[in-house]
Amino acid sequence: MSGMAPPGQSLSPDRPVFVGGTGRSGTTIAGRLLGHHRDLRATNPRELRFIASRGGLADAYAGMVTPQQVVADLWEHWYRRTKPSGATSGLFRRLDRASMTQACAEYIDGFAADPLTASRHFAETIVSSPPASGVRRARAMKSRWVDTTPANARAADRVLALFPEGVVVHMMRDGRDVAASFVSKSFGPSNVFEALEAWRERMIEAYRAELACPAGRFVRVDLHALSVTRRDETLATLLEALDAPSDARMSTWFDSHVLAQQAHVGRWRRDYDDATAQRLDERYEEICREFDASGVPYPSTG
Repeated sequence: MSGMAPPGQSLSPDRPVFVGGTGRSGTTIAGRLLGHHRDLRATNPRELRFIASRGGLADAYAGMVTPQQVVADLWEHWYRRTKPSGATSGLFRRLDRASMTQACAEYIDGFAADPLTASRHFAETIVSSPPASGVRRARAMKSRWVDTTPANARAADRVLALFPEGVVVHMMRDGRDVAASFVSKSFGPSNVFEALEAWRERMIEAYRAELACPAGRFVRVDLHALSVTRRDETLATLLEALDAPSDARMSTWFDSHVLAQQAHVGRWRRDYDDATAQRLDERYEEICREFDASGVPYPSTG
């Protein structure tokens, strides 16, 4: 299968959506929600990684790595990877090895003369290569795609330099819940206090990136507000930021899937003894005071 555009035809993304966060912060549920909108489609894989991750397409466009390094990392990390669950994911779902090799060569060859066009064409070739026929094909050919790579928030300024018509959605979740969620998985920090410090660092990185973004291209979404306290208002604000109309199919999915029990609000109190929970509270309050002093936004307390 080849995902290449015919000679003379340019592939250009149409207002892509980049959902990011600290990890364990609601990026997956947000991507699934938006993927049910009639004008949007979730990418396959849902986390593209090759654009926003360290050493990816956005870093190359910013001059931080070479396109040759991007291609090397693509083959090593992003073309085929094994998830902690044992499942296999990666960009092989979009392009077979021969087509990907051709796309990589075109990207490297074109980068020297026109880094912007070469990078955008490379991304769109991968993301929008046609899958199998049928309903899935019709759905996948929708123009606006939604990527849920967590690093999108931390690399938002570089991502939007490459896709200035795009929007970055920063999913934010109580750091104590994020920390407890990381520890429950087989990836990420295994110590809840280390996980909380990682959340702090990533929130600061995302804020620094936000400050460098064009106005109106970066939107924060509080998972607790979306799933519990201000559901309809938060969803409406998100759709407005994306310039997407309300959608009945998406609203139905929202009502049945984006719920308080899915957000696991307050899980750190359930997962840990009182003494540990109190220490988490104390450290979290210190971080919040630090954020208040420096202007770093953080989500509401569940």
